[in-house]
Amino acid sequence: MAIKNYMEDVVKEILRDLEKTKRIHCQCERCRNDIIALALSSLKGKYPTTPEGEILAKVEQSDRQVRTDALLAVMQAIDIVREKPRH
Repeated sequence: MAIKNYMEDVVKEILRDLEKTKRIHCQCERCRNDIIALALSSLKGKYPTTPEGEILAKVEQSDRQVRTDALLAVMQAIDIVREKPRH
């Protein structure tokens, strides 16, 4: 079983949803990756190491508090990248 941070899936999904409803200043790959990296660095990672842990991590992805925390982290990261884009 490969090690994977399941919060990355949540952050990417939230960013895609925000891109549909909110104008993101820049949608180039570098800015998107910076937003994802910044958001993930402020969130607790979910790295399951067993099949049972993987199931729990997937279930937790739909937890309201987990998604709210991820949404706030993504929105803060968008603001940071908007102010200081690296492209």
